[in-house]
Amino acid sequence: MSVATLRIRRTFEPDQIRSILVVSPNWLGDAVLALPALANLRRSFPEARISLLVRPWLSQLFRSLPFIDELVELPSRGELMWAATALRQRDFELALLLPNSFRTALIVRLAGIPHRVGYVADGRGPLLTVGVCPSPSSFEFRVSSYASRDSLNPKPEIRNPKLHHQADSYLGLLRSLKWDAWSRPTASLLPPGSDAEAEKLLTDLGLPSHTMLIGMTPGAAYGTAKRWPTDRFAAAADLLIDRLGATVLLFGSPREASLTSAIRERMRGAAIDFGGRTTLPELSGLLSRCALLLTNDTGTMHLASALGVPCVALFGPTDPLRTGPLGSGHRVLHDPPACSPCRYRDCPIDHRCMQALDVERVVAAVEALLTRSTSTTEENVRMRPAVFLDRDGTINEEIGPIQHPDLMRPIPGAAEALKRLGEEGYLRIVVTNQARVARGDATEELVEATHRRLLQLLREAGGEMDAFYYCPHHPREGLFPYRRACLCRKPAPGLIQQAAFEQQVDMERSYVVGDKVSDMLLADRLGLPSVLVLTGYGRESLDRLHAAGGPMPAHTARDLLGATEWIVQRSGRG
Repeated sequence: MSVATLRIRRTFEPDQIRSILVVSPNWLGDAVLALPALANLRRSFPEARISLLVRPWLSQLFRSLPFIDELVELPSRGELMWAATALRQRDFELALLLPNSFRTALIVRLAGIPHRVGYVADGRGPLLTVGVCPSPSSFEFRVSSYASRDSLNPKPEIRNPKLHHQADSYLGLLRSLKWDAWSRPTASLLPPGSDAEAEKLLTDLGLPSHTMLIGMTPGAAYGTAKRWPTDRFAAAADLLIDRLGATVLLFGSPREASLTSAIRERMRGAAIDFGGRTTLPELSGLLSRCALLLTNDTGTMHLASALGVPCVALFGPTDPLRTGPLGSGHRVLHDPPACSPCRYRDCPIDHRCMQALDVERVVAAVEALLTRSTSTTEENVRMRPAVFLDRDGTINEEIGPIQHPDLMRPIPGAAEALKRLGEEGYLRIVVTNQARVARGDATEELVEATHRRLLQLLREAGGEMDAFYYCPHHPREGLFPYRRACLCRKPAPGLIQQAAFEQQVDMERSYVVGDKVSDMLLADRLGLPSVLVLTGYGRESLDRLHAAGGPMPAHTARDLLGATEWIVQRSGRG
């Protein structure tokens, strides 16, 4: 199995690092997508001083974040001389380069930072002391997800584990080094004072506090290829005003002011044009007031999703699986032709990818998303709890290390239990060790096929699963020079932490269910209540836990159905 390659010229001990300089991406969207990596870097280096090297115009985005100790702004001119003098005097011990540019590597090299970590790209390999070569298998987990990205039109799918979101690329840099890279930041992204600034802007416009605000971002910094036509934005705005009584706010950078102005002029109704007129705090505050954002693939889209604002995102030449809005509650519209994705800034033919999205379809998506968000209960809107389940011995008959799809046999009552958990609002997520991949006894394709077969059998009996996460590593696998086992093999918490990150899990209301000691240890490490089922290795595991003095499960059940009954009763819903 291939893993990320580390080209190491000088080793260092992570526990001894006391000052870190992180080089931030330069674009708003990329900067927002880097926030999970920054939050997790703090988890790996809780005692270190973490400084962020950032362009001045992005500084306000990071000022309220607790996992950054200091912002270091790049000068507008003379970056290299400044790096060789003023930055060098700061005596940083380690630099983490999130952008892949040669220039950022040269800056930290001139600053004399002894340990320089980043992806090998743009010919900068010789400037790095730890160069990570990205590969499709460079992450510490494998996942089969059966939830569509389009949450309004769910349909089963197998997610390709070799296609990663841009946010995962930043996290992957940490994972390749065996650093913690799983949690989602919980701090508010609103820069200080932004809410008050937005309140003043809206009050000055005479808008009542109960006004439904719908934001629109018709621009895209990369070029016209990512833009839905302005006349369609104007038509959509008019329809939303007529049908919903909404007030439309147009957002854009100073370079996009002419674009927002053109949309306003084409409209029958009135819109409030903020194109080129907002600071980053003002934009954040206004977005947070919007019920929804209708948007192209832009940095503003990522800012809105990070603020918890639902997005209807229009994609054409770019791939939403890589740059779509993170989190739940969004709707992505994408009808890619054969030529998509492409790298053109301006479409050389007929812009068919964006022309395929007609006004009525887009407006219907906005209406459906708004109706869903306003009609659902608070229980359904917030993050969902999960039951994290071991596979063999808990859901499926214990069949030993050599497994094949034809050998899948769900334990009696398992499908009924999974159905009940889903009805009670729990995500059902399998977390399983599959070291047979590392031993060469099976391929990842075989593991995927095994999961598909198990899912088929469960569905035939009325059950369902939401996702399968598995670790393909050997129990003794480590990565020189850190020599630490992978973070995802149970009882390590990586699988559950990754699932919680991707599936928006409410961990405070979640459970672990399994038949092995490793499942109980996993739950204990995460502080989650556990249920030991007596199927599979359950009775043997219970004896071992008694002999070792724990950690004991919160409950012992005869099987998964019994575990489900206890969880439902304990949650107060039964």
